Amino acid sequence: MKKNKLLIMLLIFAMVFSVALAGCAGDDDTNEGTDDPAAEGEGDNKGEDTGEEEMAEEQVLRINWTSEPPSLDPQISQDATSSRILNDTLEGMVRLDEEGVPKEGSAMAETWEVNEDGTEYVFNLRDANWSDGEPVTAADFEYSWKRALDPETASTYAFMLYAIKNAEAYNSGDIDNADEVGITAEDEKTLKVTLERPDPTFLSKLQNSTFLPAREDKVKEWGEKYASEVEYLMSNGPFKVVEWEHENKLVMEKNPDYWNAENVKLERVEGIMVNDPNTIMNLYETGELDWINVPSQYIEQYKDKLNTYPEASTFYYTFNTENEFFKNAKIRKAFSVAVDRNKIQEARTQGVVPPAWAFVPPGMPGPEGSTFREANGELLKDLGNGASAEEAKKLLEEGLEEIGKTVEDMNGIKFLTFDSENSLQRAQIWQQYWKENLGVEVGIDTATFKVKIDRENKKDFAMSYSGWIGDYNDPMTFMDMWVTDGPQNTAGWSNEEYDELIKTAQTTNDSEERMNAMLEAEKILMEELPVAPQDHSVAVLLENPKLKGVVRLPLQVTDGLYKAYFVK
Repeated sequence: MKKNKLLIMLLIFAMVFSVALAGCAGDDDTNEGTDDPAAEGEGDNKGEDTGEEEMAEEQVLRINWTSEPPSLDPQISQDATSSRILNDTLEGMVRLDEEGVPKEGSAMAETWEVNEDGTEYVFNLRDANWSDGEPVTAADFEYSWKRALDPETASTYAFMLYAIKNAEAYNSGDIDNADEVGITAEDEKTLKVTLERPDPTFLSKLQNSTFLPAREDKVKEWGEKYASEVEYLMSNGPFKVVEWEHENKLVMEKNPDYWNAENVKLERVEGIMVNDPNTIMNLYETGELDWINVPSQYIEQYKDKLNTYPEASTFYYTFNTENEFFKNAKIRKAFSVAVDRNKIQEARTQGVVPPAWAFVPPGMPGPEGSTFREANGELLKDLGNGASAEEAKKLLEEGLEEIGKTVEDMNGIKFLTFDSENSLQRAQIWQQYWKENLGVEVGIDTATFKVKIDRENKKDFAMSYSGWIGDYNDPMTFMDMWVTDGPQNTAGWSNEEYDELIKTAQTTNDSEERMNAMLEAEKILMEELPVAPQDHSVAVLLENPKLKGVVRLPLQVTDGLYKAYFVK
C-alpha cells in the first residue's frame, strides 16, 4: 500500500506536464534542478547582429529575478541572483567571451602581462568613470580585493583569492598587515598581483562578483548602508539600478558614464521577483516577460519551443554533520540510497535534467582529454541505480545502532528547503521515499532564500536542499567547498585526507598529480556523503525571439546584458 502511494505521487507529477495551461497545478520550478534562486541562470538568445536586422525602437528588457538579491555588496554577495545584477552594474578586470575565456580588453583591464612562471600579473586599466563622475582606479581594485580578504568583512568567497600571495594568511588572521598581501596599485592605472604559485584558473576567477570594485570612500561614509538601497549603490558597469522595491522589483537603466556605453543597446531592464509558476507562465504568454525559466510541469506542453542549456551545477542534500543523527556516515548514506533519482527526474523533467551520481558535474575537464566525470565514473547508488530498499534500511539500522538511537528517535527530524511550491513538491517526494524505505517520518521546513542561507551558515538545520554552480571551468570550483572550516562547508564536515588532497591539488605544479588528487578527493566525499548529489541542472527556457545578443557562457556564469538588444 505504501509503495502505491509513492507511485501515485510520481504519476501525478508526470500527468501534470501534459495538461492545458489554464488547468495546471502550481510548481514554481523556474529552472528544473535550479529552483534555488541562488542558482538562477541568465537567459540566452544565440542571434547576433548581422547587419540585416532592424533594431526595435523600444529597447526595454523585462525579466524575472525570481527572488530578492540578498546583497549587492560585491565582497559580501554569495548568490547568483545578486551576481546577475552586480555583473550588469559593475565592471571588473575581465569579461569572458562566448567560449568562456577571459578576453583582454573586454572590461577594465585594457591589457595585462604575465611573467614567465605565471606568478605575477600586471593589469593596465583603461580610462573609465564611476556613475558619480569619479575615475575608476587601480586603488579601487586593491581596496576591494583586500576588503574581501579582511576577516572583518566575513566574505564567504574570500577563498577565491587564496592563490594571491599571503591572501589566505591575511584572511585567516595569521598576518594582520594588508600591505603584505600581493596586491598593489602601482599607480592610478596599474595593478600588480603576485601569486603564491601559478594558478591556471586565476584569470577566469576574476569574473566572479567578489573581484568587482567597491568604492572605499563610500563604504566608509555609508557603512552598513552601502549597496542596500538605490541611493547607496555605485556603478561603473553597463547599467545602474534606478528603482529597487525590496521583494518586489529591481529596475536598471543604461549607465551613460560606462566606458563602452555607445555599444550598450538596451535602455532599461525591468526585473520583477515572482516565483509562482502559473504567474510566470501567464506573464510570458502576455508578453510581460521576455524570457523565463520554464516550470517543470510545463516542459511537455512547450517542448517544441524550449531552448535548453546544460549548466555546470549540482543540486544536493546537505547533511549537518554536527547533528546527532547525521554525524553518522551510514545514516547519511541511507537517506541518499533510499530514493530513486532516475524515476524522479524522468517524472519531473521528462528526462531533460539528469540525475547526479557524483558531485562534480558532467563537462568539467579531467585528465588526458577526458572529462572529470568520465575519469571518476558513477560513485553513488540509489534505488534506481543498483541499490535496494533493504540495503538502505540496513544502513540506517547499523548507523542508528552505532549512535545508540532508534528509528523512532528520528521521527520528526526536519528537512529544510526553499519556500516555493516546486521545492515543497520535490521535498514531499523525498519525504515519502524516506518514510516507505527507511520508516522515518521527516518533517519539511521551508524558508525564504535569504533566511535559508542564514540558517545554513549558522548550522541551524538537520538536512537541507542546496545547490552550487561552478565559478570557473575547473573541478576545483566544486571540490574546495568541503575542506575543513571552508566558508561554503555548511555541512560542517571534516576529513584530514580530503583536506590534504585538496591542498595537494592547489599547490602542485604537476597537472597530472593535481587532477589525480581531486579525483581521489571526490571518492572520499562520495563515500562519506556530507552531501548527497541529486541532479545536475539544465536551463530550460522560453525566450522572446526578437531578443538577440544575450551571451550564454559554457558554464552558465552570468556575463551581463551589455550585448543584448531587440529587433523589430
